[in-house]
Amino acid sequence: MVGLAGRFPGGDDLDGYWRLLTEGRSAIGQVPPERWGARPGDFAALLPDVTSFDAAFFGIPPEEAAAMDPQALVLLEESVALLAHAGYTREEVKGSRTGVYVGARGRLRAEDETRHSIRAVGQNYLAANVSQFLDLRGPSLVVDTACSSALTAMNMAVQALRDGEVESAVVGAVSLLTTGEAHDGMRHRGILSPEPAFHVFDRRAAGAVLGDGCGLVLLKPLDRAVADGDRVYAVLKGIAVNNSGRTAGPTAPSFEAQKDVLRTALERSGLHGEDIGHVETNGSGSQVTDLLELKAIQDVYRAGSDRPLTLGSVKPSIGHPLCAEGIAAFLKAVLSLVHRQQAPFLSGQEPLDHFDLAASPFRFPRAVEGWTDRRPVAAVNCFADGGANAAAILAAWDDAAAPTPVRKPLSAPLLDRRPLPGTARTAPAAPAAPVIDPAAPVTDPAAAPAAGSPLIWETYAATATTGSEGQSTPSTVWERF
Repeated sequence: MVGLAGRFPGGDDLDGYWRLLTEGRSAIGQVPPERWGARPGDFAALLPDVTSFDAAFFGIPPEEAAAMDPQALVLLEESVALLAHAGYTREEVKGSRTGVYVGARGRLRAEDETRHSIRAVGQNYLAANVSQFLDLRGPSLVVDTACSSALTAMNMAVQALRDGEVESAVVGAVSLLTTGEAHDGMRHRGILSPEPAFHVFDRRAAGAVLGDGCGLVLLKPLDRAVADGDRVYAVLKGIAVNNSGRTAGPTAPSFEAQKDVLRTALERSGLHGEDIGHVETNGSGSQVTDLLELKAIQDVYRAGSDRPLTLGSVKPSIGHPLCAEGIAAFLKAVLSLVHRQQAPFLSGQEPLDHFDLAASPFRFPRAVEGWTDRRPVAAVNCFADGGANAAAILAAWDDAAAPTPVRKPLSAPLLDRRPLPGTARTAPAAPAAPVIDPAAPVTDPAAAPAAGSPLIWETYAATATTGSEGQSTPSTVWERF
């Protein structure tokens, strides 16, 4: 990983996300009525504003941007932040064989509802918009395997990197709750929590609480990253995906399939089970499925070993961000490796009835803890509806053994985000914030981009006066940076 970006509830960027996690806070609360006329009992962890956008900066007519899936707009914004965090200007990546692999479920709209271009209705444009704006020439695709979408997309990107099809890859996922449909569906299935708390590995588990989220990483082969002078934040050692096949039902898990995907990722990493020091779990909020996951982790990573293994989950902190679940957990693991810290786990205080936690090697951090391993290794689990399972193993980067990186994060452009025509604010807008270097302490003022950054991003718009009000609207946009 040579670049990171993301926006999750409780934080405007990854620095805010890490602060939320390390301070042991939860962003879960009552859904405000302005979101979708939410009813009492609708709980979620939400981003503060998903209907404002700097249409001129991205060269999209405001009316068309208003018709687009808000997920597409957030992805565009985060792709710009990702590039800046990796230390690259748009001109440097222009025309490169960089692929875009996005996990998402689009909000489809009929053509006659929008009367705008295809990018307002085509799910493929969630990724294609990024490729077009940054002029990236690698594959551009959207993957939907439900909760494991991000890691499934990442597995595809890794294969393309190994085959030489791409030289780098933008990988991530997005999920926004812009309507109450997801709540209605999960309530109908009886798996929506009746309270504003998501309990995992806990006898109080009573279902899921949903959430928003968007996260991206920039991947390169390690030798290429070192040669390019990139700053390496962590190393993806192994990744695997599979399916549960036929089970008791479409959402029923397979214990054997879970063990198989964990074992395959471990084998591909070249590591041993005892090397894993922390697992970011799937954590479904159901006692039965949580029990199966604990047993799968123990069988693969601690077979015949009592070495302590910490477990965590983002869901008690930010809810279940659906297709973005995998990237939320993955980025938490990366930040943990970068900071050499583990964040506190907000659930599991009341152990499951049929698992003796005290007799197992597992434990839950209750405060910020430092890693004791010289080179920490973390694993990420994602088990989705439909049986699409994914697992990844990451290792901290050994800075001392590598050349000094040449590239450093650049200041992200300050976007002039404004409410789009015909949209209403979903919550008070959060102030725009530059991307923060996650390797710097969260309290370190030096983490903020310095004034006089070499990145100069200017937008020039030719305006045409139209309409009886004589308003000027951008018709053409040029950018230089």
